[in-house]
Amino acid sequence: MTSYQDQARQTSSGTVLDRVRGRAPTTPANVRRLAAFANVHSCPTAAVAFAARIDTNKVLTGTSMEMPYGQSPFAIGRGVAFEALLRRHGHAELRRVLTEGLGTDFSLAAIENLREGYQPNRAGLTMRARVTSSRMAEIAQAPQDPVVLDGAVLRADIGGIPGFFEADEMAIGVDGQIIVGENKSWPVVDGRPTDEDALGSALDQAATYALMGRRTLEHEGVDPACMSESVVLVTPRNTGLAPALHRQDVSARIRRIERLLGAVPDVQETAESTPPSVTFDAVADIGRSENARIDAFNQVTDELGRVYEPANCLTSCGFAWACRQRLFAEGDPAVVGGSVARALPGIAGLRRVAELGQGAPPSTAEEPAAVPLARAGRLYDEMAAVPHIMRRRSA
Repeated sequence: MTSYQDQARQTSSGTVLDRVRGRAPTTPANVRRLAAFANVHSCPTAAVAFAARIDTNKVLTGTSMEMPYGQSPFAIGRGVAFEALLRRHGHAELRRVLTEGLGTDFSLAAIENLREGYQPNRAGLTMRARVTSSRMAEIAQAPQDPVVLDGAVLRADIGGIPGFFEADEMAIGVDGQIIVGENKSWPVVDGRPTDEDALGSALDQAATYALMGRRTLEHEGVDPACMSESVVLVTPRNTGLAPALHRQDVSARIRRIERLLGAVPDVQETAESTPPSVTFDAVADIGRSENARIDAFNQVTDELGRVYEPANCLTSCGFAWACRQRLFAEGDPAVVGGSVARALPGIAGLRRVAELGQGAPPSTAEEPAAVPLARAGRLYDEMAAVPHIMRRRSA
């Protein structure tokens, strides 16, 4: 295919996705969004929304189906204060924790602040990504004194969507390697994180930056092994804000994230396979009634298809409550999870599950699941009768 044809295809895909998005709020590609999508990538509706850069957390704003995502103002304020502490007095605290935690003297290291001097828009991010890429290559090829890139920006195409990903720090010159650093304001008390889920998320985030850093070095013709497979987290120690550094190997996470990135659907292919009638425009129209918006959402998901997994969807997708409500109304077994739905082949709904559990004769399609359901129903009846018998005896 010629470059002209490629460009025409990209333009056509962009037009399709603009129509799919309509007035739905957008969100740029970033690590948090990528991690959330990784949890729900098997859902066709989620895939189309991701390709169209739709912010699923805000599409249903103003309805009872809006998901309660977002950090508290207290958490945001604590994060801002912690970041300011690390950069105060010429990054004195950051220099201290890097020196103590990495065994390399950063007290006189050059710190290049890429958060300042650039426009706060896509053009600024593009420039920061170019500077990050060139500086990584320069220093990795001819390491001298340690250098810290504060606010390093890495560019990556995710399923054909160009995105910019901002790391808190890149410490360059530690045993000839580049190490990604992330700052988190939640505390580590007596050596243990107060939130294990937050720790896992932070390590995944840093591992994603490490993977993108390796790809950046490859693009610059530099050995990607210069990118360390360990990362550092800078967090408060105990209940105050005094920072401490924690270094951890994330090689397994890097491999997992690489597989997930490979599973992200291609934007152009997604656009070409999306039916012409699909649009989130009416779903996001706050001038419509809630019922009209929910009906429009159901129409979209009916046409695209949905895969509902409670554990993943409720933590990662802003459509989760709306999908759950639809499945509940239909009595779909998937409302309690895909594993349950897969264990009930040929059964139309939960009402029929209850009937088979009470001994109703199954159809041919229902037979594989009917036997264990009938057995479960008998066990339930036997156990439900025990308290009644015991009450009679005690009387």
